[in-house]
Amino acid sequence: MLATAKQALSVGAAGIEGARDESPRLGPVARGFRTALDALDLLSRVVLIVLFTSELVLILVEICRRELFDASFLWLEEVSQIILLAIAFIGGPLAYREHSDAAISSITRSLRPALRTTIEAEVDLLILGIGLLTAVVSVGLFATESMSILPMTGWNLAATVVPLLLGMSFIVLFALERLILHHRPAAVVRACFGLGVPTLIVVAIAWVPALHPSDGWALLITLAAFFAAILLGLPVAFSMLIGTILFLALTGVAPMVAEAQETIDGASLFVLLTIPFFVWAGLIMERGGISLRLVRFGIAIVGHLRGGLQQVVILTTFLVAGVSGSKLADVVAVGSIMREQLLRKGYRAQDGAAVLASATAMSESIPPSIAMLVLGSVVPVSIGKMFVAGVLPAATLAVILMILVWFMAIRHPTELVAKANGKERVRAALGALLPAAMPAILIIGIKGGIATPTEVSSVAVFYGMVLAVVIYREMGWRSFVRAAVESAVMSGMVLFMIAAAGGFAWALSAGNMPQYLLGFLQAAGDNRYAFLAGTIVIVVVVGSLLEGIPCLVILAPILYPVAVRLGINGVHYAMVLVLAMGVGIFLPPVGIGFFASCSVMNASVESTSKAILPYMLALLIGILMLAYVPWFSLALLNLLSR
Repeated sequence: MLATAKQALSVGAAGIEGARDESPRLGPVARGFRTALDALDLLSRVVLIVLFTSELVLILVEICRRELFDASFLWLEEVSQIILLAIAFIGGPLAYREHSDAAISSITRSLRPALRTTIEAEVDLLILGIGLLTAVVSVGLFATESMSILPMTGWNLAATVVPLLLGMSFIVLFALERLILHHRPAAVVRACFGLGVPTLIVVAIAWVPALHPSDGWALLITLAAFFAAILLGLPVAFSMLIGTILFLALTGVAPMVAEAQETIDGASLFVLLTIPFFVWAGLIMERGGISLRLVRFGIAIVGHLRGGLQQVVILTTFLVAGVSGSKLADVVAVGSIMREQLLRKGYRAQDGAAVLASATAMSESIPPSIAMLVLGSVVPVSIGKMFVAGVLPAATLAVILMILVWFMAIRHPTELVAKANGKERVRAALGALLPAAMPAILIIGIKGGIATPTEVSSVAVFYGMVLAVVIYREMGWRSFVRAAVESAVMSGMVLFMIAAAGGFAWALSAGNMPQYLLGFLQAAGDNRYAFLAGTIVIVVVVGSLLEGIPCLVILAPILYPVAVRLGINGVHYAMVLVLAMGVGIFLPPVGIGFFASCSVMNASVESTSKAILPYMLALLIGILMLAYVPWFSLALLNLLSR
């Protein structure tokens, strides 16, 4: 039993082993250090499972108590906040250790070996420094918060700082592991020299107020350093943390402890608990045979059309997006099933990857989109209204993509799929009925006021478990544990990015970034159409560099108030933001989702970059049309409001 548990818990083993193969031969001390970290890794995953399942049970019990006895746990939100912070600051470091954090590596991979290894060592040195500094300032924050209590539980407020302090300690240990065990000593020495001079300059400026640049120059330096770090392979979350630290050092507008405080505040919203639950629900449905049933339905309905299996990819992605909140999970769920079928029917790998990436970008506004959940936590727009409004825009973009696939298939003809008869279609529809009911359950639950988004997300997990374990019987104990750990680590990575984005957004606001950005967008005057077009360009570009969620956390609070002042409906503008962000994360050559699609479909980045261009152009034209015609975003909302 213990061996089975360890195997199920070792989610990131492949990535870690890949890094180990490159490490020099280890002595007994190094092996002992690695063994200790492996034990810490395993223990952390066990803790995440306990926290994850405990929170799920708490929320499900809360729903039952409220509906049956009209009673509630008044302390639930405070306990959930601490659990949420623990998932973020334990899961984030675990994602870093198993090399599954969001980072751009295409540029460093193209460099000559000596330079590449030096930059990779510099990345881990920077992460070590970020972890050390944040841990040190967290100790001061812990002392400050220990003088207050949480009102409902009566617990010490310092409990909210403990997850960050532990997480940064883990990051320090994991960064040391990479530097000592995975990098050559010569590369580490070169990295120390490469970072030494810039670090000394920043420290000197921080200690001598007379050297502080103006806020404008400090903002420019911060942004330049931030984007340089992203492009050189520093994970997005750490790039945002280093941006916050650098801005505070250059300006002295607040003590360095503000970096820790704003990072904690960035991941403290109760609604963010929807992220780990929806990711968990998506993985359960993928592993439980639910995605396969949706693919079969897609083949039965559109498989016989020209470009049939690519049409299936688009339709299936639309359906799978309704049972998962994560776009990367959608890529894996659809791509892993469709890859071999596409190749057998003569489709080129790059075309399959291009359609998969475009379809997943299209589905960003389908509930329960994590992007909409995050957006609803940073701007005053109803998550329930977004869930209703997002379906028609995604359906419109899906139709546009399917029409394009039909025409593209003329240039690259493939073997057609036999048309399903009526009985086969009915059988496929019945198989997809229960999974496809998930979006309706979500919308009715939230829009009808029956449950909050967080509660609905917990119901989604329970619903997925019933389908996968009880009805379909395709998920055993080991698969369930593995899905729980993977979702915890994946969610931790996302929440860690959101936490870092909260601090970075605060730093940008302190540097008057909103005013500069608004000045740029208002250069054309109070023209809502120019503003919408400018929004799409900015969000697509920034989203491709940042990964989508940090992009929304940073830009949405700046842009949303301006849109409302210009008379743009808030829900409609939210759809524009979400869809533009979706295109950004799948935009070559640096979009995270684009690389994931190429990896899943075994397609080369270069050939897929060319193949995807017509689809990206179609999506951008479609989003521009949706932006200029609010009816697409508001039609369902107005219909259900009558």
